[in-house]
Amino acid sequence: MHWRYCELLAGAVANLATVSIGCGIAWPSSTYQKLSDPNLEDNPFAELLSKRVRMWSEAALAIGGLAGTLLASWITRHKGPRLALLLSSILYIAAWLLLMIVRSIAMLIVARTIIGMANGYVLLVVTLYIGEIASDRYRGAMGCFIQIGTTLGILLVYCTGPFVSYFALQAICCAVPILFGTLFLYMPETPHYLVQRGHNQRATETLMFLRGARNADEVRAELEEIQEYVKRRDGEDDVPARTVHHLKRLLTNRGNRKALLISLGLVLFQQWSGIDVIVANSELLFAESNASLGPITGTIVLGVLQLLSSCLTPLFIERTGRRPILLASSIGLAIALATLGTYFMLSRHAVPVASIRWLPLTALVGFVTLYNGGFGPVAWAIVMEIFAHELKPIGVTLSVLGAVLFDYTILQLITELTAAAGLDWAFWMLATICATAGAFCWLLVIETGGLNLCEIQERLSGVKTVRL
Repeated sequence: MHWRYCELLAGAVANLATVSIGCGIAWPSSTYQKLSDPNLEDNPFAELLSKRVRMWSEAALAIGGLAGTLLASWITRHKGPRLALLLSSILYIAAWLLLMIVRSIAMLIVARTIIGMANGYVLLVVTLYIGEIASDRYRGAMGCFIQIGTTLGILLVYCTGPFVSYFALQAICCAVPILFGTLFLYMPETPHYLVQRGHNQRATETLMFLRGARNADEVRAELEEIQEYVKRRDGEDDVPARTVHHLKRLLTNRGNRKALLISLGLVLFQQWSGIDVIVANSELLFAESNASLGPITGTIVLGVLQLLSSCLTPLFIERTGRRPILLASSIGLAIALATLGTYFMLSRHAVPVASIRWLPLTALVGFVTLYNGGFGPVAWAIVMEIFAHELKPIGVTLSVLGAVLFDYTILQLITELTAAAGLDWAFWMLATICATAGAFCWLLVIETGGLNLCEIQERLSGVKTVRL
């Protein structure tokens, strides 16, 4: 491998941690279907899982996600992103081992809480780690790696869950963090944290490795920029006072406030597009729609397309720009969801739909392709790059906390709306949200492609950037 690709290698290995996020998200799709089947032979519980248990499981995932994000913020600040990311393996391994031996509903809820904690933890630390090792050249592409890892985990569960025993699925999921922890041991600490600890020589060596530089002079300018950033960020000795100061700057400065608004808006619309609703209930959706492909086959097709589409985005994000991708993706998502709503409306009113049984699969394929090739990865790429250097930790933390809360809110809202009015109204509501997301991106989201981090801050503050 050519030396100049080392930062891509480090980013790819770091994002193996997000494969476990995908496993945790997709786990209910096949597992809850199995554990609700009275004919299942290897059900570890003495009873079938009810909707009430699933509701508590989702609440546990959200509560764990909030706690994990805060824990990750503290560990990253004091121990560095590399060690923090390595420690995430312990959380996942503990959760999957607990699910292997679980024999009660209470322990299932505890295990799902730990998975939620690990998901929020990893999402924050990976975002910070990538943000601190990425150069301007690969910043956008590496920001998309989060979605690639997540969809790989989803596909892994989709392809194995229906065909293996309950115990075997937990073992497969447990192998993922073990593999990640083993490989990530060989990845470097971020230059920012090394400078923060006064290890300037190690920071220089790490930058040379990441950038493929042959001597220290090639990375001297970037090292000086990092030193200046760390000096600004750590100007206050007292950590609580520094946090309050940074939060005040985030809320009172025009450019910083707009960065927070864009970031929270993107993660809100990302989660409220309904992607996790579809991923966690894909088998049920195919069964309810009587689609041309069966629930298991259709779910696997969705998983493959999710992974392929998320892998394509890094190839063209820098040439196309972030904003056009977001706009096109939003419009396409709204059309796909409205199509699903129309199909379920016809089905609910007993209109013959035998001739269009292909429509749910087509709409779902369009939805997951557009999301994973557009709004999913690009939103996190922008979150990763839009905050000022010294405000990135607190800005990303607030964004991840928002993502966890927004995700839980839409899951509960869709569950209640489906029970009260039907799947058609649920999909129409999601379609309306995606159309609103398009308007939000048109009116507020700035184009960050082709700009360095300083130029992004100038554009947020209303300073017109002129490129010669």
